[in-house]
Amino acid sequence: MTATRPKRVTIADVARRAGVSPSAVSHAFNGRPNISEATAARIRAAADELNWRPNYASRKVSGQGGRSLGLVIARSSDTFGRDPFFMRLLAGLTEPLADIGWSLSLTLVRADEEEQVYRQWWSEQRVDAFLLVDVRQDDPRLALVEQLGAPAALLGAPVGAAVPAVTVGDESAYATVIGHLAGLGHRTVARVTDAPGLAHTRSRDARFTAAAEDLGLIAQLAVWDPAAADPVADLLGRLGAATAIVVDSETIAAEIVTHAPEVGVRVPEQLSVVAWEDSWVSTIVRPRLTAFDAPVEESARTAVALLARLVSGEPAGSTTVSGRRLVIRDSTAPAAPAPPRGDAL
Repeated sequence: MTATRPKRVTIADVARRAGVSPSAVSHAFNGRPNISEATAARIRAAADELNWRPNYASRKVSGQGGRSLGLVIARSSDTFGRDPFFMRLLAGLTEPLADIGWSLSLTLVRADEEEQVYRQWWSEQRVDAFLLVDVRQDDPRLALVEQLGAPAALLGAPVGAAVPAVTVGDESAYATVIGHLAGLGHRTVARVTDAPGLAHTRSRDARFTAAAEDLGLIAQLAVWDPAAADPVADLLGRLGAATAIVVDSETIAAEIVTHAPEVGVRVPEQLSVVAWEDSWVSTIVRPRLTAFDAPVEESARTAVALLARLVSGEPAGSTTVSGRRLVIRDSTAPAAPAPPRGDAL
């Protein structure tokens, strides 16, 4: 799949739609008194129809502004601040953006505010492209950026044909970790996700299950419930015979290894724990987490390069970066009989 940058709406387009001169459009949006109310209303209606607003950058005191990448994240500030992935992503974006003279426009919003922010930033020309993260199943942002004509790329597996993706080549990652656990004698393993609505969750579930079946292991799927009175106890109570788990979030994996002994489950003696992401969090808990090191910085650099090509009018398609690397630490060990979790909890 290859995408090209659509033509951006200009003040001249609005003027033609409204049947006035470009200067009249400028006067209407600047509140000049030489434009009648009827004409100003017609100009604003034309601008609304074309999703256009005055160039935000041109109003900066410093003069002509540089390009900017928009990153709109639908998470609370608390959740965002505790997720090491986003810290790595922001760090990974900084250098390649600086190299091409771009800035980063970042905001945290509620899910119901996303569309408004995308439309406002694009119509006011605050940003030149968008990077989409946490892409959900049937994500409305994919159709929205296509409708706006905004260059965009997503981090994750491609979804549809309109928006190019930067994907981690982790097709063999589950085979790697299941092989590691099988070699330790584990026969029932579980995958734990905290984001069942994200687009990649279903494919990860399928690859995990297939990798387990290939080696004759029993695979289980579980969802982390942060609303439970004790999320760790709740999860462990649902694991049944599983003696090893692979957890999407390293912060949740860290919470599990820290709290599990308090509810009667020793890690790794009774339960091996693997984190799908790796960060500094993995090394400060005890036992230290076995985890997958993902190429977050490489993904960020690749996404910036892809978007720069789109903004320049060049074709650019989906790209796959290098795969995850399993880092074996202390949270995985030879399997022991599954503890009687239902009784212990």
